[in-house]
Amino acid sequence: LRAQTPSQRLKPERFRTPVHLMRAASLLTRRALVSGRGLRAAAPRQLAPWRCLTQTTAPGAQEKRDILKASVPHVASLGWCDDALAAGARDLGLSAAAQGQVTNGAVDLVAFVAQEQCEKLREEVDDAAQELAALDDWRDRLKLAIAKRLELSKPFHNHRAQAMGLMVTPLARDDGAVPPADPPPAFEVLHRLVDELARATVVHEEALDVPEWRLRRAAAGVAYALCEVRALTDDSEDLGRSLKVASEVVDRFGDASEGPAALKQGLKAGAHAAASLGTAALSFLPGPAVGALPQLLDVFASRLSGGLEDVFELSLKKALKALPESPVPAPPGRAASPAPA
Repeated sequence: LRAQTPSQRLKPERFRTPVHLMRAASLLTRRALVSGRGLRAAAPRQLAPWRCLTQTTAPGAQEKRDILKASVPHVASLGWCDDALAAGARDLGLSAAAQGQVTNGAVDLVAFVAQEQCEKLREEVDDAAQELAALDDWRDRLKLAIAKRLELSKPFHNHRAQAMGLMVTPLARDDGAVPPADPPPAFEVLHRLVDELARATVVHEEALDVPEWRLRRAAAGVAYALCEVRALTDDSEDLGRSLKVASEVVDRFGDASEGPAALKQGLKAGAHAAASLGTAALSFLPGPAVGALPQLLDVFASRLSGGLEDVFELSLKKALKALPESPVPAPPGRAASPAPA
């Protein structure tokens, strides 16, 4: 691809199979993400894993957490950037240069807020245990949990696209090789969020087996991911259009007793919703990363009977398979098991 012109790269005949297409799209995306032309706050650096700033007891970790916490109120006016971190450091009486201790920069700040919102969501779900238990259908419980999570994101709504771009940006190696050394923070955050949303569907005296739990996790992951993408361009009151997308997807998921059809129906609904959003699903990526992807997706879609919906359905299946397994949790409530580490 490197020796070819942009127009040559996009010729359909060069992509003879879906595998070739996906490899080409992945390569273009990765090269763009590790280049210096992406989001300013996500410039490639050799960095320590972001989780060390929020979960370790290493020397200096507490001060880093303090800087992150103090920086959060500045995001609304400054965005997810080093300036917000510098302002947070000054609020603590430190030099603005102290923000350099947050080694992953704005990526760490987004991940810190995302983890805090998972904690807040867990508390709100526990507080709403009786309200959730009064709902007969697990889908209605999931919709309520998704609404609570979306509500938590409202203070950062104006910078949602920037946050999503940072969350899916891998960290580059010193030699510029791909794939990057560390996975994007979105993987771990999404795993935790899916479990918290799905936990809201569990009630006492319910025989919830592993297949049903997997189905509910899938519904939570697909519905909330599409809800976030819809929110990128949602100017409706209380983000009502985004919640509508999530609700419609959740309603299409059946029960595990229906067998594979239950998951298939939900995935098809999610793929249909993703296809209807069009290029909004790519708008959170840095410009160079988007580049040829719309054309590549069109070429890929032309080779599948279901078109673009089939492309998104395959992507959703791959994303769900990448999520680590988790045990069936205790129902929500203040007596529920402690949050996972």
